Amino acid sequence: MPESSEEVAAAVPASRPAILLYAQSNFGGLAEHTHYQAQELADRGWPITVLCHPDFLRRPSQPRYRRRAVLHTVTGTSRLAKLLHVAAVVLDHYVLAWWIMRTRPAVVLFDCASEYFMPFWVWPHLLLRRTGVHYLANFHDPVRERHFGPHWLHRWSLRLMYRLIEGGLVHGPVPPEAAIPANIRLVEAPLGPFEDTLLIPPSVDIRTQFAIPESSCVVLAFGHIVDRKNLDHLIRAVAQVPGTVLVIAGEHSSATQRPAAYYRQIAAELGIAARVIFCEEFIPDDRIAEFFTAADIVALTYRSAFVSQSGVLQQAVAFRKPVLVSCGPGPLRQTMEQFPLGMLIPPDDVAAIADGLRELRAAPPVPEAVFRAYESAASWPANIDRLIELIGTVSNHAKIR
Repeated sequence: MPESSEEVAAAVPASRPAILLYAQSNFGGLAEHTHYQAQELADRGWPITVLCHPDFLRRPSQPRYRRRAVLHTVTGTSRLAKLLHVAAVVLDHYVLAWWIMRTRPAVVLFDCASEYFMPFWVWPHLLLRRTGVHYLANFHDPVRERHFGPHWLHRWSLRLMYRLIEGGLVHGPVPPEAAIPANIRLVEAPLGPFEDTLLIPPSVDIRTQFAIPESSCVVLAFGHIVDRKNLDHLIRAVAQVPGTVLVIAGEHSSATQRPAAYYRQIAAELGIAARVIFCEEFIPDDRIAEFFTAADIVALTYRSAFVSQSGVLQQAVAFRKPVLVSCGPGPLRQTMEQFPLGMLIPPDDVAAIADGLRELRAAPPVPEAVFRAYESAASWPANIDRLIELIGTVSNHAKIR
């Protein structure tokens, strides 16, 4: 990675090569990240095309970049639907290869580094890389854990991914357990704010809809319902803090994760079912403001194994809400240590969550200067500066070779 301003300037390409951004996710934090990266690149005059699903993020205003809705979407939870989803993922990577051959971009940027099903689709891309196409990725989760299939398939898939990808962006220091090969060029880049959701005012008052008393402190757990968010710990902590109401808003992630019914049962057993409100559904962009406007505290109570950044943090900052954070060593913890956007507590600790809720409830609002300082440091211009630096580095390295 370049270390001086002269080296950074030398790494930036003199021309603006065409970039093809492959958007595997059609909603949520990854899709938001893709959208803002593409917007910033387009604003700087870079030729940017996003390959996406037909239902990719819908915005009230037209995007400033080209979209090509050519990827396939499969819905449903049946065994057949799951098989069709796998087939669609594989097929879409061949669609990507065809678009590369058709449009000849200099750079292909994956919205996230993913090794899923790679032995079934990587081969034409390895050939295209030999023709001079540079493959880069956003490493949102650099520690790649096995989620399905045998261990040997997971290891093979990772080896293939690291043969294809030359470099990528990370949100902070990479944990040693990520085991990313030294030849992969990694550049730290911040995750910028999700500002577009502020353009859509809330159409419903969540507090009125669910008859939440005005004196109650509303704690929001937003996004996919997944085990790593420690929602069971959060519910048990809420039971210890009278006057708090927990709103869990998001859809169930997958069959490998505990369902909402599991958490409902915990709330019922603790006698606080009336204080834990579930909105178990995908929350579209035009409803995000409803939940964050109603919230007093946003809970990001991740397990110690979580070492990435959180897109929900960006929403909380945009709506000027304090956050209660637990996590392992990584960019999210680094952010909280640098910017007092709420409270950082030890992970996997019910008592710490309860104490944190009490303290945040009694604390004064986070100063506006803190939010502005964070937004100044964690911006999309800074993210794209680092991406352009990375593009220059891999391009110059290819010339040297």
